[in-house]
Amino acid sequence: MAAVSTVSAWTDLLLTRSALCLGLAPSPKWLGAWGLPDDVGGARRMCGAVLEAAGDRVSVYRIQVPFFARFGGAGTALLRDVVDGVHGRGSLAVLDAKVCDADDTMDSYADLYLGPDSVLGGDAVTATPFMGFAALDPLLRRARESGTLVMVLVRTSNHAAGGVQGARAGTRTVAQRTADEVQEWNERHGTAAAAVVGADRAEAAELVSRMPSAVVELPGLGRAGRETGDLVAVAAGAPGRAVLPVTTGVLRHGPDVAALRAGIASWRAEIGAGVPAC
Repeated sequence: MAAVSTVSAWTDLLLTRSALCLGLAPSPKWLGAWGLPDDVGGARRMCGAVLEAAGDRVSVYRIQVPFFARFGGAGTALLRDVVDGVHGRGSLAVLDAKVCDADDTMDSYADLYLGPDSVLGGDAVTATPFMGFAALDPLLRRARESGTLVMVLVRTSNHAAGGVQGARAGTRTVAQRTADEVQEWNERHGTAAAAVVGADRAEAAELVSRMPSAVVELPGLGRAGRETGDLVAVAAGAPGRAVLPVTTGVLRHGPDVAALRAGIASWRAEIGAGVPAC
């Protein structure tokens, strides 16, 4: 299946299926917790079980690239197989790689990650803007051409982020400025810029309001110290554009497929009261 990640395609899927995004992370920790070997065979079994459990009930998968790449060529081949499996279920694949570099390197990242003609066939890739937003331009232009997205790290939820992303750049924080740059790029060139916004309810809502044309990922479901209701409230303010990822809250139910399926159903129900079509 070809990548279908124009913003309208994301919106249609998020409104008709669910805003839930499922994290795929075959890390040493999770493979061990599932009683699987820490090798490409174990990773294949984990991903197969998650895809079987999710079926067509999940709109988006966020795939942690390093947990595949650490297995070398076999891991890269598995990652492409997983992306194909995601597309076979009518879902979208975000490749979480957090890339940024010089112009020619960014073109090569696009060759690797973005669109049906790339090596990995992704519908979106995460990217860091902290070399300057203009450094993302080659990747964004390739995303626009291929109908894919670049998910820019506007605000991240790790504890060390506040000192950098919350710092003032004139009258705005770095995160606010980055959000404005996402919106400005979309207004000038087309909606290839998306955003990751990991913050408390008030900050997240304010940042999302600065990007009315962007798909936004709101991480935090199932994490200690993050309230599901707060995330759902922010997502409800951006219907058809908000993606709510969960990893630990589902993977902890593995390796049993039925238990994984029940975990996915539980999260869909929990966010469904506040987000349309969930």
